[in-house]
Amino acid sequence: MSLYRRTGRTLFRSLILLITTGITHSQTIPATTPSPAPDLAPATTAPKSQDAAPTASRHPRVALVLEGGGALGFAHIGVLQYLEQHHIPVDLVVGTSMGGLVGGLYATGRTPDEIRELVQDIDWTRAIGGRVPFSDLSYRRKQDRIEYPNRLEFGLRHGISLPEGLNSGHEVGLILDAATLADYNLKSFDDLPVPFRCVATNMNTGKAHVFDNGSLARALRATMSIPAIFVPVVIDGVTYTDGAAVDNLPVDVAKANGADFIIASYLDNSGGPQTTPGSFLATTGNFVSIAIAANEMHSIEAADILITSKLQGFTSSMFTKSSEIIPKGVQAAEAKAKLLDRFALTDAEWATYVAQRNSRRKTEVPDPQFVTVAGVTGPARVEIERSLQQVIHRPINTAFLAKEMTRYVGYGTLNAAGYNLIDRNGATGLSINAYPRYNGPPFLDLAINIDGGDTQDVLFGMAGRIIFQNLGGFRSEWRTDIFFGYSYGVRSEYYRPFTPHSNFFYAPRAYATSSRFDFYNEGSRTSQYQINQNGVGFDVGYTWRRNAELRIGQDEYWYSVSKRVDFDNLSIPPQQQSVSSLRYTYYGTDNAVLPFRGVNTFLRVERHEPSKGNDPFTLAEARVAGYLPLNEKNSVFLTASGGTAFGAPPEVTDLQGFPLGGPFRLGSYGRNELLGTQYWLFQGGYERKIFRLPPLLGEGVYAVGFFEGGKVYNNLNPVDELESEAWDGSVAVIVRTALGPIYIGGAAGNNDHRKWWFGLGHVF
Repeated sequence: MSLYRRTGRTLFRSLILLITTGITHSQTIPATTPSPAPDLAPATTAPKSQDAAPTASRHPRVALVLEGGGALGFAHIGVLQYLEQHHIPVDLVVGTSMGGLVGGLYATGRTPDEIRELVQDIDWTRAIGGRVPFSDLSYRRKQDRIEYPNRLEFGLRHGISLPEGLNSGHEVGLILDAATLADYNLKSFDDLPVPFRCVATNMNTGKAHVFDNGSLARALRATMSIPAIFVPVVIDGVTYTDGAAVDNLPVDVAKANGADFIIASYLDNSGGPQTTPGSFLATTGNFVSIAIAANEMHSIEAADILITSKLQGFTSSMFTKSSEIIPKGVQAAEAKAKLLDRFALTDAEWATYVAQRNSRRKTEVPDPQFVTVAGVTGPARVEIERSLQQVIHRPINTAFLAKEMTRYVGYGTLNAAGYNLIDRNGATGLSINAYPRYNGPPFLDLAINIDGGDTQDVLFGMAGRIIFQNLGGFRSEWRTDIFFGYSYGVRSEYYRPFTPHSNFFYAPRAYATSSRFDFYNEGSRTSQYQINQNGVGFDVGYTWRRNAELRIGQDEYWYSVSKRVDFDNLSIPPQQQSVSSLRYTYYGTDNAVLPFRGVNTFLRVERHEPSKGNDPFTLAEARVAGYLPLNEKNSVFLTASGGTAFGAPPEVTDLQGFPLGGPFRLGSYGRNELLGTQYWLFQGGYERKIFRLPPLLGEGVYAVGFFEGGKVYNNLNPVDELESEAWDGSVAVIVRTALGPIYIGGAAGNNDHRKWWFGLGHVF
């Protein structure tokens, strides 16, 4: 979907134009796919009037050329609607980018109404956003997204490298796979109900490439592959990106393929030339627009009829505005009615034309007799084949396949996964195409943390997670966290299933951490400590692939508390602790940051056996959070949590007890202001989506309001006993950005507690 339009995002377009020659790594289609057509040099045609009369032939070969333009390309559907209603036949359709998508769908025999319904049913926010939905991630990738809630991920396979594109193209690929499934055995795009061509940029040569055979879905995916936004497509070793850079209105392709008369659908959302100097960004963007317009000028002049859709006020990213953009195409065609209607057929001729076109349309999809997998080998291939045995000898359910493909990608090692049908030895089978990520594993996740819970003492921190996947076996991984700032240290764990396909696992680990802990006295922060833990551990457990994990483990670590600011004379001797633990975590919500639906659950039980200085004690804690959507923009939630030390006194549990206080955990109190051996906390509130952000920048802006009530028993500092019961009300604005959730809010509660706070990082 081309972004080479005159929108307000001038710098963005400039960057796209500049990098179109710099991307070389991408999704590689399996070698079994037919080869694309060779690169064709642009045809040379003499300029002619755009409103020239038709030739003397009664029925000349009419080509319809559709320009690229992102969401603006929905206007092409309106143009097609006019042509159909007025019985104007199309003998060849040629397109670039979104023009290629609309043209390709029309070429398969779909009517304009069917195309409109298809594009309106697409979740464009998800398709353009490019992230695997939280619910479809594997359990360990859900952990990653919760603990590193941003898009700061880098590959380490070839040194530190950015992703090949902000969007892997997985969702778009699934849409195309489903739409073209019946046309799986094309020998040529001339075999479609309407012959079809689309244009992509050959990044190996920098020239235009015209697709006229092979996989229709992959050809459409290539013509729409915006550099740096979508991962490029590699077919037989050649890298392809969006064709808008070289031929955004491919009139020359129509002429080279035998068109007698060419109708071009042009998308105009220009606001006129820049008449004042403006900023350097505006000037640069205007320069790019002029360059692209000059590139299209020859095509505009070469077209016999130019249908210009007036789209001022719309931009190429307005994919939810199809119902408003499509009529603009109808209006544009109506403006050229006198010229277009010369090609209209009689009712009888039109009926014959439609019958011939429909006779070439493929709508029946055979039941697959086998499943084959390309792109991965070994246990990964076996796992995919096993999961799809149920589709053999049954009608294909594209929704089920899309869900399964997305879950494969949710394991973290694939850019995308798709499907198509193939014929082999007289039988039709389902072919799964997996596209591994080029730049990893290993991967590096980064996080920036800003804690403004105390606006007089804002805390900063950074963290990185290095993940080696399939290290030592399928689904085994070594994951290491390194963090510094107000808390610092390193944690490393090796996770390995007992067998490649087993849900049971074991996980040895080691860690050395130092965490800041603020201590309060009568509502004021009086001391600051560092809790140091250095040790090793070993867990065994069971993972439910996407939702839950149960662990039983043993840790041996050295525990000490360092005094940085000490007005409370808190004395905790260094000690070695032996800790037996049971943990259960369930992720059943739809989002890692601010869910709108679902349930999350957490439970832990720990038995601490200090080597000296303290008696043994047991800690148990549980938390349940439920989210219920009221409609698309509104949701309510309720959380309940509690913990107990089973009667152990506070001098035994010391700083290892249960703290309350801080943003989203009794926000009118300071972080860890309440600390004791037992607690309960209830929260209930309402969240509303104010507006969406552009998918590549983030998810949206939200307003949240909630009430909290809790109590801590046996406060470690006896003078705070009167403040151990607390309640408050909080309001916050949360912006879910590509860098992570940014929040600002405030709370007011009992005991004259009031605070405002801000931060970047976790909420709730």
